[in-house]
Amino acid sequence: MNNRSRFIPPLAAGLLLGAALALRLFWPGWEEGPSEKDSPGVTELPAVSTLVPPVSPVPAPTKPEPVTARPRMEVAEGPQGRGTVVPLGPGDEVPEPEVANPLPQQNDPIEPEKPQTAAWRQGKLERITELLGRDLERLEQEQKEAESRGDEEEARRLKVQLTRHRERLGRLREETAALAKTAQQEEQSASAQAH
Repeated sequence: MNNRSRFIPPLAAGLLLGAALALRLFWPGWEEGPSEKDSPGVTELPAVSTLVPPVSPVPAPTKPEPVTARPRMEVAEGPQGRGTVVPLGPGDEVPEPEVANPLPQQNDPIEPEKPQTAAWRQGKLERITELLGRDLERLEQEQKEAESRGDEEEARRLKVQLTRHRERLGRLREETAALAKTAQQEEQSASAQAH
């Protein structure tokens, strides 16, 4: 896109806006309402005052509310520069001054990372296997409910999910068994080194 084509749309919009303003300002009769010459047969209707009861004006409040004077603010020079001092009113509380260096917050001590041994990994896999087993039972129950209410599409979806979960559960059990052997060997070698 060249530079000339970038200026054409804004220029066209500006020209259209200028033309609309010129027509609005210089077109005769736009600002004027319809003249009486244009509508010869129009007569005014008499006001119907008998249908509307007279409305009494709302009485002004007799006792004006007291106006409280705003507290006078003063500008004060302090060690940190100029500031506005506002006098305390009833119910105001004085904030506590900020402490320059507050005491550091005591955090809980960070526990050292446990070694990721085969026994540790085996424990994690056993926990994942347990959770996946619960999920498998839940999915089986949902599939039975879907079949009983006749929802074939949901039952099919749950069946696919169940097969995937069963495959994953089988692999996890194999990995857990292999890690159990490795953990047993690590435990034996650690006890042999301790003696």
